[in-house]
Amino acid sequence: MHGLLTKPPLRRQQRRNQSARRHFRNGQCAAALRAITAAKLYRSGELRTLAKAAEACGSNGKYVKAAAVLLKAEDETLRNRVLAGDEPLLAAAIKAKPIADLISAYRSANNADRVAFARICGAEAILDVLVEAGC
Repeated sequence: MHGLLTKPPLRRQQRRNQSARRHFRNGQCAAALRAITAAKLYRSGELRTLAKAAEACGSNGKYVKAAAVLLKAEDETLRNRVLAGDEPLLAAAIKAKPIADLISAYRSANNADRVAFARICGAEAILDVLVEAGC
């Protein structure tokens, strides 16, 4: 016969989809953890470029850049959500970018620039924000 009616040899059935557990280690998203680690190395000056940091940690430049924005925003709650896998890293970075830019601008400004900012924005507006923040 042609071999059409014969059974194929028994093989071990391969999984089509990998388990999601492989993407997490100790309850943390492995890809996000690698990217955040690379971003920390880059920010500390240990590695000169994002690409070298990404390569050293087994990540990619896009993820490391997103992780750098997340670290710059100093939002620990958002960072923990990313590490837990509750929030995608790239989406979190988009969400955190305006805050990161604002924090960076404030920290790099000198006192004269901060006073000028307060005068332009108005003390009442700044106080309203402080009251809303619970400070």
